[in-house]
Amino acid sequence: MKTIEQCTQDLIQSIQDTEEYRRYQELRAVAEQDPQLRKALNDFRRRVYQTQTSGETLDHFSEQERLGRDAAQFRKNELVDEYLKMELHICRMIQEISFQLADAIDLDLDDVLEEIP
Repeated sequence: MKTIEQCTQDLIQSIQDTEEYRRYQELRAVAEQDPQLRKALNDFRRRVYQTQTSGETLDHFSEQERLGRDAAQFRKNELVDEYLKMELHICRMIQEISFQLADAIDLDLDDVLEEIP
């Protein structure tokens, strides 16, 4: 188990050593200096998350359109645009790592997953 723990720590350090993560942390520090900007970023990120994870389909399309219009306006701020790009890059990096782990570790879940709608 110590090997897994060490590899996990090495992976975390590798992510933290990326240019994207360092830049994200710099942008985050700048955003934290402006409470209104930080609140706007968090509100926007919350709306994106809620829209993506909502099971409701009736208003989903209109909310996606509204979110797209708001995002275009919001991202005119260069700090906001770069912050969200760096955040997305890091999220995709973590997602890719998770996919690779899930693909490599055979938990024999195919029959179980077939039964889940």
